[in-house]
Amino acid sequence: MKSETKKSLERIFHQLAGHPFLSITVMCILLFFFGFCAKENLTTFSYVYAGVVCAIIYGLLLIIGKLCRSGKESLIMFVTAMVFTAGGLFLMRNFDNSPALLLWLSLFLLAIFCALMWMTDTLSDRNFIILLVMAGIMLRFMYDLYTGYRDRQHDVGYFNWTWGHANYIEHWYKNGLTLPDANQIRIWQYYHPPFHHWLMAILLRILTTAGMEYTKACEALQILPLLYSSLIMGVSYRIFRYVKLRGLPLVIAMAIVCFHPTFVLMGGFFNNDILCTLFMMLSIYAALRWYQQPTLRRIIPVALCVGLGMMTKLSAWMVAPAIAILFLYVFVKNIKSWLKFIGQFAIFGVISVPLGLWWQVRDLIAFKMPLTYVPYLNENDPQYCGNMSVTKRLFDFGNGQLSFVYDAFTDPNFGAPYNEYNPTVALMKTSLFGEGQNAISDIHFPQIAKTGPILFWIGVILALICFVSFFVMMLSKKSGLDGFHRVFFAVFALTMLISYYLYAFKFPFTCSMNIRFCVPLIPMFAMGLGMMLRRLSGDTKPQKIFRYSVYALTAAFAVMICVVYSQVSFPKIG
Repeated sequence: MKSETKKSLERIFHQLAGHPFLSITVMCILLFFFGFCAKENLTTFSYVYAGVVCAIIYGLLLIIGKLCRSGKESLIMFVTAMVFTAGGLFLMRNFDNSPALLLWLSLFLLAIFCALMWMTDTLSDRNFIILLVMAGIMLRFMYDLYTGYRDRQHDVGYFNWTWGHANYIEHWYKNGLTLPDANQIRIWQYYHPPFHHWLMAILLRILTTAGMEYTKACEALQILPLLYSSLIMGVSYRIFRYVKLRGLPLVIAMAIVCFHPTFVLMGGFFNNDILCTLFMMLSIYAALRWYQQPTLRRIIPVALCVGLGMMTKLSAWMVAPAIAILFLYVFVKNIKSWLKFIGQFAIFGVISVPLGLWWQVRDLIAFKMPLTYVPYLNENDPQYCGNMSVTKRLFDFGNGQLSFVYDAFTDPNFGAPYNEYNPTVALMKTSLFGEGQNAISDIHFPQIAKTGPILFWIGVILALICFVSFFVMMLSKKSGLDGFHRVFFAVFALTMLISYYLYAFKFPFTCSMNIRFCVPLIPMFAMGLGMMLRRLSGDTKPQKIFRYSVYALTAAFAVMICVVYSQVSFPKIG
C-alpha cells in the first residue's frame, strides 16, 4: 500500500513541478475569491468557499493519492481534516478575520502534509520545495489581505486623484487605449510605459463589469502583483535547476526566494516594479534556454520578455548586457553559421525594440521628453543627501544607522532620527522592511520592537554570505558552471549592482536607495549560496559547520519573517 501511495503522490507532484507557472497561477486564482485580496471583503461566503475548496482538495488527494487502505479510513481522514479546517476558519472568523491566523493555520496544514509525505517516503527535495512555494504564496496573500493599495506603496497616490500610478491605471480604465494627450512630464508617474497599467485597468474593467463595487475592485487589483511575485518563485526554480542545484542546496536557495520580505512587500505593490522584475527573470531564463538550443523558436520568447519588460518599466534594460554577451558568444562559437544567427538577432530586434521603446519614442516626439527621463526631486527636499561626500555615503556606518534597523526618514509621519544616506545600508533595510515613510518599523508597529532587529541581523548575515558566495562561485572553476555561464551571471548581477549605486548618486535622495531597483539580485545571490553549499558538501569539520550554520540561519530567517509580518497585521499605531 505504501508503494502504491508513493507512486500516486509522485505523479501528483511531478505534474505540479512540471507545470510550475500554471500551478502557481491556479493557486493564486483560488485564493483570489477568498476576500479578493482585502480583509474587509471577507464574508460568510468567503469562509464557505474556503471550506468547499479545501474539501475538494482533500478528496482529490485521498482518491488520487490512495493514502488510506480502505474507504472507512479515507472517510475518517477526510472528516478529521475538515474538522480541523472548519475549526481554523471559525477561529479566524471570530478573531477579526485575522490574516495572521490564516497564515499560521496554512503553515500548520502544510507541516502536517509534510509529515504525511515523510511517512509515505515521498518527501523529496522537489516535493518539499512545492510545499515551500505554497507557504510563500500564503505569506504573500496574508500580507495582501491586511495591506490596502495606499499602504507601503511607491508613488501610487489614490484612485480619483490627478497623479500617481493609481490615477494612471484609472486613465486606461476610463479611456481604453486612448493615449494621454497631456505632457507626460507634468503628470507624476505618467512617464512610465503602460503595459503593467493596462493589465491592471483590464482587470478593473472585468471586476466592475461583473458587478463589484468600484473601491472594492480597486483593492482586488492586488491579485496581479501577488501573482507576479509568486511566479518569480517558479522562474527562480527553473533557473536553479538549470545550474543543476539539487538536494538541500536547492531547498535553501528556494527558501530564501519563497520567504524573502522583498517579494512579500512587492506582492502588494500597485506600481510596475514587480512585473518588471518578473520579466527580467523570465528574460534570463528564456536566454539560457536559447543558449541550450539556439533556434528561432527559442529566441522569440527572449525578445518578448525583454520587450514587454521595457514596456512595463524601462529599467528592464539591465538584462541587455548579459544577453548581448550570450548572443555574441554563441555567434562567435558558431561563426560558420553566421547568417542563421544574424537572422535570429534581426528577428529579436524587430520584436523587442518596438515593444520596449515605442512609448519613450512617442513621448520624445510629442513632448520632447528624454528617452531615459526620470523626475528629479527638489534639492531643498529634506531627504536630499547630495551635499555629503561620496566617501561618507559609501563607508560611513555610524550615526545610529545600524541601531535603527528600519529605513530612516525624518518625515513627521515616520519620525526617524535621520534620513538614510548610505546606499548599502538602505539596500539591506529596504529589502526587509520597505522604504522611508512607507517602511515597516517599530515607530508605527511597536509590537515588532524586539522581533524586527532579530530579523534584520539574521537577514544581514545571510545576505553577506549569499553575496560572497555568489561572487566566489562566479570566479571559481569548481563552481559547477563553465566559464561562459559564470560570466553571464556575473555580468547580470554587476549590471544591476552598479546601476543601483550610480542611480543612488545621480539622484541623491533617500527614496532613490531601495532594493526595488535591483530585486533580481536576491534570486541570483540565493543561487550563489546554493552553489557554495554544493561545493562545500564534504565531511570536513569547517564544511559541516558552514552548511549547518546556513541551514539554521535560513530556517530562522523564514520563521522570523512569518512572525514579524504576522505582527504587522495587527492594527497600526500612530
